[in-house]
Formats: sequence, C-alpha cells, structure tokens
Amino acid sequence: MNTRRFLRYVTLLLIVGILAAALSACELTASQGPPTATPVGGSFPIPGTNQNTGGIDFNTLSTQTAQAMITPPVIDQATPYAPPAVVETAVPVEPAQATAAPAEPAQPVTYVQATPGGPPANYTLQPGEFPFCIARRFDVNPYDLLSLNGLSDTSLVQPGTTLRIPQSGSWVGDRSLINHPANYTVRTGDTIYSIACAFGDVSPDMIALQNGLSAPYTLTTGQTLVIP
Repeated sequence: MNTRRFLRYVTLLLIVGILAAALSACELTASQGPPTATPVGGSFPIPGTNQNTGGIDFNTLSTQTAQAMITPPVIDQATPYAPPAVVETAVPVEPAQATAAPAEPAQPVTYVQATPGGPPANYTLQPGEFPFCIARRFDVNPYDLLSLNGLSDTSLVQPGTTLRIPQSGSWVGDRSLINHPANYTVRTGDTIYSIACAFGDVSPDMIALQNGLSAPYTLTTGQTLVIP
C-alpha cells in the first residue's frame, strides 16, 4: 500500500510539473518565443532533455522513479515462531500391591495315645523319677508298690533301681498334676523323665514319640515340647 501511494504522489508531481512547463512554454511563445540556436555540426538531441519542452525529460524521470519503487525492498524475515518444547513428565506408577495369600488354617495336632494294657512287671528308675511318680504313672497303689519292694515313704531310691510293679490295685484320686495336652518349655536341669513325673500320668515314651525324640533324649533349655 505504501508503494502505490508513493507512485501516485510522484505521478501527481510529474503531472503538475509538466503542466507548469507547458504553461511556461505557452507564455514564452506568446511573447517572444525561445531563441533558436543551431549547434555546430548539425542538430542533435541533448541527452536528458526533451526537445519539445526544452527542459528535463519528465517521462524518463517518472519511469526511472517508478522502476526504482517497483523493486521490492529486502525484508528481513523474522525467525519463525517455534512453540516451546513440551517436556513429558513421567508419572510414577505405584507398583501393584501383592495380594497376600490367605493363611492356611493350622492343622490340628494329633496326640499319641497310651497303649492299652496292664502295668509292666518291673521298671528301672531314671534320673528325675521316684516311687510315687511311678505308682501314679502306672495307676497302682503307691503303698502296695513300697510294700512290694520293702520300702517306706521316707526311703531314698536312687536312679537305676529296679522296682517290682503291683499288678492289682489303683491310684486313689486324680493322677494328673498338670492339665494336658499342652506345650511345655524346657528349663535347665529338665529331663524327659522329670517332665513326665511333673505331669503325673504321662509316660516319657509318649512324650518322646509325640515330639520325634530318640534316646538318649537330649533336651535344650528353651525347647518347646508338646505334651500329649
């Protein structure tokens, strides 16, 4: 738009100039007219002049100006707009929580049972055992046991002593001293025989069988035993 306006403005100036020159020529012709001079060597046009107007060739000037204005100016093109880079932020994914497997129900404990039958004919005392403990375990009258072996209730009987066991009679009262089945934690000085005597009516052989023990039945302090 600026170029077109400029061309129109220049053209208008040229037209005004031409009209002014024409009016000047008319005035000169009417009064006295321009002096006629013939150049030496013949007549030839002077470059840049118009023979008809006697001045500047406005047609040539306007053409050169128009050509100069038509030439498009060099435009410094701005750097194309580049949108800011989008940085993708990784969203942390929480690991799926493992589903805990349902706890299996505890298997019921199977307790061993004493073999039916009468008491043995003889029994050898082990460390931690005494005559009344044996009478309670085999369900015999303790005084019959003492009498049969020539002992009294104050007699001290050492481990390794073999006792004869009565085949008749029974223990009077409750033979159990501690309720069972139960768990028992081994203490310092315990033996499988002393533990059996502490419960009263439990055989050491049954305790060994219940806990998978084998002779010589070594126990460890803090060990847990299942008492059938």
